[in-house]
Amino acid sequence: SYPSSQQGLEALVKRPESGDIPLNWKPGGYLERLPKDPWGSDYQYLNPGVHGEIDVFSFGADRKPGGENYDADVGSWTL
Repeated sequence: SYPSSQQGLEALVKRPESGDIPLNWKPGGYLERLPKDPWGSDYQYLNPGVHGEIDVFSFGADRKPGGENYDADVGSWTL
């Protein structure tokens, strides 16, 4: 199962301590650290997602929801 919105992407680095914790969570995690988006900000995560089962996205260059061109949100649903 995917991490909850509350657990967030951090659950890929560190074992969650609350909510549904997968019995088969990989000791040591799945990533050493979370990557930043191209503008140096944290990626956003929603479960359930608005566009799919989960949404992973960046707010773009302006770091605000919405926007156009370089400021537009970029998400897993656009891949």
